[in-house]
Amino acid sequence: AVVSTQSTGSFVLLNFNFMAAVITTTTVLMITVNMFGMMYLLDININPVSLVNLVMSVGISVEFCSHITRSFALSRHLSRVERAREALSKTGSSVLSGIFMTKLIGISVLAFAKSQIFEIYYFRMYVCIVALGMLHGLVFLPVFLTFFGPSRNTKPVGTSGFGKIEEEERTNSERTPLLL
Repeated sequence: AVVSTQSTGSFVLLNFNFMAAVITTTTVLMITVNMFGMMYLLDININPVSLVNLVMSVGISVEFCSHITRSFALSRHLSRVERAREALSKTGSSVLSGIFMTKLIGISVLAFAKSQIFEIYYFRMYVCIVALGMLHGLVFLPVFLTFFGPSRNTKPVGTSGFGKIEEEERTNSERTPLLL
């Protein structure tokens, strides 16, 4: 249920680009499967706390992947390699600093927790979520997009797919205010 909701959201937020939504959903599924593998390697049992963390990892994984995929899908470069390069240069640093750094700094205090539940189920799992999300979003996803990414954006330069909304905003901002 979580993944189907995520794929519908990806489809809408990625400008109704089916291929971009499929790639984002696939990458999020890969991160989730890898989380199960890391839970096995770290001897983390499946219980209500770990399941809540797994559901949260889906949402966090979307953050790592959707921005890069959207930037790739909206790029107007001809080659997929150039579009992936532009996506990483435009949004990669924001993804890295906005998500990776804040989450890593925020959970680093849990490493020193005396409680086993905080140390195992929160610190270890969140470190894995952040590490796997970063690796998939910033390393795997751009490479995957260069091979299987959506077709080039051919929309006019003034629109990003939401043309009417942007046109209305541009028209409203160009109006002169009434002086009373």
